[in-house]
Amino acid sequence: MRSMQSAMAVCILLFAIPSWGKQASQTASTPQPTSDPQAVVVVQAAITALGGATAIGQAQSWTFQAQTQSAHSNGSVGYVISTDTDAGHFVAADGTAKPAPPIHSHFLPVLVGPILLKESQDPEFSMQYGGLSTQDSKPTTVIIFTVGKTQMPAQIWTFDSANLPLQVDFRLPAEVGARQSFYGLVMPSDYRSVSGVLYPFRLVSAMWGQPPQTVILQSLTPSATAAPNEFNGPAGDLR
Repeated sequence: MRSMQSAMAVCILLFAIPSWGKQASQTASTPQPTSDPQAVVVVQAAITALGGATAIGQAQSWTFQAQTQSAHSNGSVGYVISTDTDAGHFVAADGTAKPAPPIHSHFLPVLVGPILLKESQDPEFSMQYGGLSTQDSKPTTVIIFTVGKTQMPAQIWTFDSANLPLQVDFRLPAEVGARQSFYGLVMPSDYRSVSGVLYPFRLVSAMWGQPPQTVILQSLTPSATAAPNEFNGPAGDLR
């Protein structure tokens, strides 16, 4: 009887394996959700309003002079963001050198154009139309960047009537080079043209459970060369 039960168990297992394999294959082949065409139109209009893909894509590093106001950074600072992905290294307890984690930066949302261009071309993201709304009694359009097959909201972008980003909810951080944005709500404003691209010269970040962080740019200089990344503690960088 015991041998009969064992034989039956083996048969069940053999029949189940092809079924499991088929399910795994179907799961692996499930395509990434496609972007809503209406959302794509809005994002492309925003990229155009910010200067266009060609102009936005030329810069590889950005140098800032700014005034910061918050617990993380408070005063006049110089700052550089680069598309270089090397975040440096740290020495572990066992003495081995390991890649350092990304640098969290309060300045990264200044690059709304490069961020928007990069994410619009990233197959990991899909764009969904969130509808029309109002903010400060002005009309706005909401676009949701989602990730994964479940379309988890990663970022929620709000654009004004001129197609400029008015607010970004970073539920997952944006990335440029070795730097990431902080989690939370960022409100860019005071857009100015530099080398044909619009950048916000004022950022207010509402980080969860912390006082707002304000960044007011005094100057911004883009470069076509990717500079090395350096951790900048006085400017509010965190690992």
